Amino acid sequence: MEKIVIIGGGIVGMTAAYLLAKQQKEVILIDRKEPGQATIAAAGIICPWLSKRRNKIWYELAKDSARFYPQIMADLAQDTAKNTGYKMLGALCLREDEEKLMELEQIAIERCQEAPEIGDIKRLSRAETKEKFPLVDPAFGGVYVSGGARVDGESLVLALADAATRQGAMIIKDKARLEKNGETLTVVTNDTRFSADKIILAAGAWLPELLQPLGLQAAIHPQKGQLLHLELEGMDTNNWPVVLPPSAKSIVPFDDGRMIIGATHENEGGFDLEPTDIAVKEILDDIARFAPAVKQAKLAEIRVGTRPFTPDFTPIIGVLPTTKNIFVANGLGSSGLTTGPYVAKILVELIAGQTPKTDISGFDPSNAITS
Repeated sequence: MEKIVIIGGGIVGMTAAYLLAKQQKEVILIDRKEPGQATIAAAGIICPWLSKRRNKIWYELAKDSARFYPQIMADLAQDTAKNTGYKMLGALCLREDEEKLMELEQIAIERCQEAPEIGDIKRLSRAETKEKFPLVDPAFGGVYVSGGARVDGESLVLALADAATRQGAMIIKDKARLEKNGETLTVVTNDTRFSADKIILAAGAWLPELLQPLGLQAAIHPQKGQLLHLELEGMDTNNWPVVLPPSAKSIVPFDDGRMIIGATHENEGGFDLEPTDIAVKEILDDIARFAPAVKQAKLAEIRVGTRPFTPDFTPIIGVLPTTKNIFVANGLGSSGLTTGPYVAKILVELIAGQTPKTDISGFDPSNAITS
C-alpha cells in the first residue's frame, strides 16, 4: 500500500488526507496546530464568477474549484455526521450605479456559458436587494447568483478530519521536519520517524522553515488577516446570501444571527496574532458604508489568521523542485477556502501520475522555491 505523509492540517492538507484515505492509501497527516492557521480563522465565500481580477489563471483555478465544492460536500455528507459549515444560499454583489450593475450582470451571463454552476442570475432593484439582505444601505442595488455559497473554515477542517480518520487516515498533533540522507527523505517528529513513498507539504506560511533542511528557499510570506464575528440580536440570518460589496472586505452571514465581516490584509503583520483596535475600526467603517447596522451589532470575537502569499500573489501547486516525490501547494492567500479543496484534488491526481483537468503550468513551484 502506498504511504503518503502530509505536513499541514489546513484546508489543503486535510482535504488531501480525506481524498487519499478514500483511495485506500496509507495516510499520515502531521499538524502542529499552530495558532493563527489561516483556515481555522477564516470564513469563505464561494463565488469567483463576479470577480474582475485580471489574473486569468487564477480565475480558471477558482472557477474549477467552485465547481468541485458541491461534489466534495456531497461526499463528506456520506462520510461524516459533522457540520461542514457549507451552505449554498447564493451571493449578492452590491453596487450603487445602475451601469455597474448592468456590467456585473453581463459578466455573470458571459461566464455562465463555461460555468453553469453559477446558477440563476438576477439583477435586483434596491427594494429586492434589501429583501435579500435587510441590513443593506438603501442606495445599493445588487446582482444575485444562486450558486454562491459560504463556508466556515474551522467547521470544514473538523469535518474533513473526522471523515479522513473514518477512512483510515492517521492524524498526529506534532511539529514535523524533513530530514535528508542522500536520496532518502524522512519526516521526523519529536519522537517518531516516518518513511513515505510520497510527501505533501501543505504547511501554509510555515513552509520556508520546512524546506531549509533540503537547501531550498521559499518566497512565501505571512499576511495577517483579522475578521470580526458579530451577533445580530433578533435577526433571522439563516437564509441570507453572502454579500460582496465594492470593497476588499466581505460579509458572510451564518445561522442564528451570526455574521463575519472582514478581513484585513496586513502584509507587514507577519505572524503577529494580536487583534488591534485599528483593524476593528477599519473593518467596521468600511462595511458600514454598505450595511450601517453593523456598528450596532455585538462584537462577539475577533479572529486573527496568517495567510501565505507569494510576491506576485500567484499560488504554487505541483512537484517540489529537485525532487520527484514531494508535492506542494501554497500561496493561496485569501482564496484558500475557495480553492483549497480543489487544489488538494489536483495534488492527489499528480501523486497518481494523472494530468489535472485544470492547467497548472502557471503555478509551477519553481516560481517561488529556489535552491
